[in-house]
Amino acid sequence: MSNRKDRLIQEYIHDPYFTKEKYPDPSICERCGVVFHEGVFQWIEPPPKNAEKMICPACRRIEDRYEGGIVVLEGDFLKSHKEEIINLIRNVEQNEMAYRPLERIINMEDEGDKITITTTYEHLARRIGEAVHRAYKGDLNFKYPEGTKYIRVHWKR
Repeated sequence: MSNRKDRLIQEYIHDPYFTKEKYPDPSICERCGVVFHEGVFQWIEPPPKNAEKMICPACRRIEDRYEGGIVVLEGDFLKSHKEEIINLIRNVEQNEMAYRPLERIINMEDEGDKITITTTYEHLARRIGEAVHRAYKGDLNFKYPEGTKYIRVHWKR
């Protein structure tokens, strides 16, 4: 049996918006009201009265405009179906936030025949691209820059 020493070791991808130590349980975000409880972020109604105050990673990313994903939608089809595509994007965001409260849109910029969307994390960006593609077809591409927790999504029709 040989002990190979030439294997590539995957380095942990550091996210500066997650602290190593856990938040006190329960904790509530002062900005958006998401609650950290039992080790996860979740929407709890009514929020616990004894919760400690903090700012969640998503709100900190939004304040700093530190995106985890970018979606670029473009083309003539987009121009003529913009309102329904934006409604679809908002629905995807709401559905994603219900299960993953830290997945949010940071910014959506409308440039006529192009929409650029930045998201807090890569999952929402991917889901937006997949939803638009599923609904309207077209060309969809994903790029994950090596060594980062980031995605670039491009859709065109």
